[in-house]
Amino acid sequence: MRLRRFTRTTLTACAAAASLCAALMPVTAAAQERPTGSPAGSGTARVVNTDSRARLDAYWTPARIRAARPMPVPEAGSEARPPSGATVARGGDPVHVPATRPRTDSGVRTRASVWGTVGRLYFTIPGKGDYICSGNVVTSNNRSVVATARHCGFGEGGTNYRFAPNYNKGNAPYGWWGWRSAGWVTGGGQENDNAFLVLDTPDGRHVQDVVGSTGLGFNWSSNYAHIIGLPADKDYAVWCEGQGYSGPGGQRLMDNCNGLSGGASGGAWIENYQSDGNAIQTGAYSGSYGAAAATSAYGNAAHDVWNGAQNA
Repeated sequence: MRLRRFTRTTLTACAAAASLCAALMPVTAAAQERPTGSPAGSGTARVVNTDSRARLDAYWTPARIRAARPMPVPEAGSEARPPSGATVARGGDPVHVPATRPRTDSGVRTRASVWGTVGRLYFTIPGKGDYICSGNVVTSNNRSVVATARHCGFGEGGTNYRFAPNYNKGNAPYGWWGWRSAGWVTGGGQENDNAFLVLDTPDGRHVQDVVGSTGLGFNWSSNYAHIIGLPADKDYAVWCEGQGYSGPGGQRLMDNCNGLSGGASGGAWIENYQSDGNAIQTGAYSGSYGAAAATSAYGNAAHDVWNGAQNA
């Protein structure tokens, strides 16, 4: 198992060793073109939050935070691996949305870095309890979008969403954001396990301005990649890395990631990691499939959900 604590030093070294330092595109506005084609069996759904920020802050008492549990992952079958080196694409033309840097007037570092954008997500499923997942700030027009997994309460009446980028063992150095709305890919299964959350703007702050954002890739085939999430048993961001390959259910798989346990769901599958922390997210971590880690790769339905979220 190659699971490591998520730090800039170790990711930089890994990226160099894996020859992942191809230059990213310059920072531009979020891409607007829609890729062609459509994954089978998927659709989209959306919900708007009507509760106040004051109610959300009052809800998350220290006792509730301590009692929150990792969200159970979707059902998965037995492991079945395709031939070595196989890759998965979601169909249609690839789309690249570049990463962004924090704004220079935000008072924080000025380079984009995925290790500052990934964070902890708390939420409630009425009648079931309080849960935790992971999420990652991704590029958007409204500068307020977090990528996560659909099974983190979406479609089950999930509410009370609250996110902290760069979270580490209870410490939220850039504060907590509530939520305004959310969209997700329907259709069930690990191959459609994608969601995008639109955050609020406390004191006029947009999360992307404060910490920057990870870029996005839709309809990408997978090569060498990293998965980053915050397992509940560690409560800080960790990562694993390896070659991605196609799963029999349409998901994307990676070996040697057993340490990404409950709470890491919704973490980022990233490619093209750079020495300064720039990266492209091409899917969301869904859980295990047999002995492998499973991710839902971003296809056309995910693009539609993100596009709706970024303009909300």
